Amino acid sequence: MSYEIGSRKPKIGESVLVVQKKDYSSGKLTSGTVKDVLTSKEFHPRGHKVRLSNGTIGRVQAFADQKEEEEVKIPQEPTRFAPAPDELV
Repeated sequence: MSYEIGSRKPKIGESVLVVQKKDYSSGKLTSGTVKDVLTSKEFHPRGHKVRLSNGTIGRVQAFADQKEEEEVKIPQEPTRFAPAPDELV
């Protein structure tokens, strides 16, 4: 079973991979241990926001206890139509 972003609420002490706000565009993940869970809801479509033990704040993208072969489903932005430059009037 694969982890879908935001479907599992993290618990204090769990090892997770988070994406920091500054890394949203690159998708760079930071690993750490959950110190505080900042999102109160059980489900969050972009991943639960947590504070790691080193003070880093980010959204959970994966759990360290996931097996390597499990796939992390990261929602993609919908494709936007952009007209070719010669189609612009």
